[in-house]
Order: sequence, then structure tokens, then C-alpha cells
Amino acid sequence: MAKRPVVLCLVMLAAGVFSNGLACSQATRYHVLSFFFDGVPEPGRARDTAGALTGDRTSPAVEPGPVTPPKQYYAHTPYRENRCEGCHDPTSGQLIRSVSEGLCLTCHSKLTADARFVHGPVAVGDCTACHHFHGAPFPNQLLVDPVATCLNCHDREDLSVGDHHAGARLESRTSDQRSCEECHNPHRGSDRFFLKRTGP
Repeated sequence: MAKRPVVLCLVMLAAGVFSNGLACSQATRYHVLSFFFDGVPEPGRARDTAGALTGDRTSPAVEPGPVTPPKQYYAHTPYRENRCEGCHDPTSGQLIRSVSEGLCLTCHSKLTADARFVHGPVAVGDCTACHHFHGAPFPNQLLVDPVATCLNCHDREDLSVGDHHAGARLESRTSDQRSCEECHNPHRGSDRFFLKRTGP
């Protein structure tokens, strides 16, 4: 049991080395990181103007569905309250440190506290894969609809296998189907699937 923290530290160190560009290629970094973490974006997938991941995929591009994005703008609280100095240097306007170096965890440290399993984007500090740091048209500063956010990395075909996703909303926004975050915590969990509860 005493070896577990050492192994975890070595894994995190290796992931950090590969994610910072010291590996041979982007493909190698992707294969190493995706071995350890779920949801690592594939190489060559750029972001469109809305911040959604684009590029070649094995499944069709993910759209928010037939529902138009809400007209409301969900602003990040420090941005809305003009508390820029929490993230930005007041003299240069530059970030105090990058998002990948843990800027978001300055305030959101509970996202990984005492977590047995951490979702891949959270583990590698890729908060902007799902969220915009100032604000976005979806709650919690999500760049796209919550289900579309999950489908940016998780293939629809993989999620359609088995009865456990029979009532999941994987195609469009409807009131009688369940969305991913009803059952899964998008940041961490006590099991590898980040289930919020074990029962039906």
C-alpha cells in the first residue's frame, strides 16, 4: 500500500513530461497519455471558433443538437465581478500561470481533492477542453451542450453498447431522456466510470 503514492507520482511525472512536448511525436504523447487517462484529445483535433474540438474522428462531428444555444451568457464569477487579479498579473495582464499548470485549481481545488479516479482532461489540466475561462453560452461555462461536450471525446458508438445507456440522451436534447452528468461526475469519482451512485 505504501508503493501506491510513489507509483501515482511516477505516472503523473511521466504524463507531465509527455504532455509538455518532450516525447518523440504528438502521436506518441497521445498514446502514452490515453493509456493513463480517459478523454485525452486526439492529435490534430483543433478547436473551432466556439471552442469545440474538430478534426478527423471515427464518428460524425458532434453538434449541440436541434436545440439552439441558450441566449443567456454564463459568466465565470471572477470575470463577472471584475476580479481579474486572481488569474492575471495586474501589471502585464498575462496569466499568473497557465491553465495546464493548475491555474483553475487555485479556486477549484475540490475537483480533485481525495479523488480515487480523476477524469483525463482534469488530470492533465486541460480545463479549456470543456470550459471557457471567462464565460460561454451554456451553464458552468461549457463551450457546447453538456452531452456534446462528452461526445467530443467519447464516441457515440461506444456509449451505445449495453443496457446501462439505454435511456441516455446521445442524439438530441429531449426532456424524457437522461444526460451524462445525471449519472457521471465529469471531473472525478470513486470508481473509474465516475458514477455518482451505484444503484439504479
